[in-house]
Amino acid sequence: MKADSVFAEDFSHLPYWWREAMPRDTGPVDLPDATDVAVIGGGYAGLACAIELARAGTDVTVFDAGEIGCGASSRAAGFTSGRAGVSKQINLQKAVGLQRADAILEEADEAYAHLQDVIALEKIDCDFQPLGRFVGAHTRHAYDGIAAKMAEYEASAPGDFEMVSRSEQGRYVESDFFHGGMMIHNAGSIHPAKYHAGLVRLALEAGVCLIGNTRIDRIEGGVQKVLHFKHGSVRAGEVMLATGGYTDGVSPWHRKRIIPISSTIIATEPLGRERVSALLPAGCPVIDTKRVIIFARPTPDGTRILFGGRAKFTPSNPVENARLLHHQMQRVFPSLSGTCIDHAWSGYMAFTFDFLPKVGKQDGLHYAMACNGGSGIVMMSWLGRKAAWSILGRANRNSAFEGLPFRTQPFYSGIPWFVPVVGTWYRFRDWMELRGT
Repeated sequence: MKADSVFAEDFSHLPYWWREAMPRDTGPVDLPDATDVAVIGGGYAGLACAIELARAGTDVTVFDAGEIGCGASSRAAGFTSGRAGVSKQINLQKAVGLQRADAILEEADEAYAHLQDVIALEKIDCDFQPLGRFVGAHTRHAYDGIAAKMAEYEASAPGDFEMVSRSEQGRYVESDFFHGGMMIHNAGSIHPAKYHAGLVRLALEAGVCLIGNTRIDRIEGGVQKVLHFKHGSVRAGEVMLATGGYTDGVSPWHRKRIIPISSTIIATEPLGRERVSALLPAGCPVIDTKRVIIFARPTPDGTRILFGGRAKFTPSNPVENARLLHHQMQRVFPSLSGTCIDHAWSGYMAFTFDFLPKVGKQDGLHYAMACNGGSGIVMMSWLGRKAAWSILGRANRNSAFEGLPFRTQPFYSGIPWFVPVVGTWYRFRDWMELRGT
């Protein structure tokens, strides 16, 4: 490494995951005249919905503005979990009531079990590692907050969580940055792009038509929907919106309710399994409790560390983001101060104003969206399937996430002008709390 640089000579701004699983380039594809169901968005939710529909005999076409899988689904950190993946930022019982909160947590566990079944039964090679997740407290006060959250989680799932003192945290992370934390046993990690590639394979085998690099200009409503493109139009019986943090003006109602927030991940140069294992002894991901979170995980082969977080809340230069995250990584793992970065990339996560995922139907459009940071792989795979059941009229019970208020705020149009302001305030509060530890 050069003295003035943190970047390897072969530094790339493309996701590390794309080394093994690139987004699917569908090439030139003629638009069909009509389709039973048009799915907008080729990520986890869109593909899960399309697969379920096609296997039921429905003619399905998936449209994506970019290559299939070029968005958040192939850029994610690869975290998987059940109830620990939802409601991290809120008091769930206070937000929705005790009965609904229990139903949401139980369904999140069901969604995680379903993901594991899909990986096993469909033989998706995605490096699934059910090694848990360690949530490290960034202050002593934060440790108490984790303990309260664990009590909420454990009310109907005893044994899945464990509080870990600072003196014992070396079992999971070799760092003095944390003040103890919570070990989530019912959690794991995967290679997100390889999992997405597995869903693409299943979709094609089921007869789904995938059309990438084709942006929809507008949708005409009515009993028979008409999707208008730059070079033609397609009639559709039903339309499913699964665009997440990339939701645009094709549905202004949804865009006004989604907050796209940029997250960045860096990959270190090869460190070797011994060195990675010394820093992350259990091989599981580590995430902290700050408002502006950071996280670390080993690559599936155990030779590198992926480190990520909110380097910037809006799009910026990957090089600038990488420098910021490299600095944060040194604070957590001082021994990595001389380590080069060879990949840095960003993607948009979809947040809602109440921090809960959404599934339902509005203005004639079915939808499943909003991972709210960290639950996308599990919840979007699950809610995409739930949306398909709703389209087919086969849902034997409503999802606990269906019917939740999908709120917006006055004067919000979908452009998150306030995110940098809120992010700066959150960073300041995190800094003040760290000074007090």
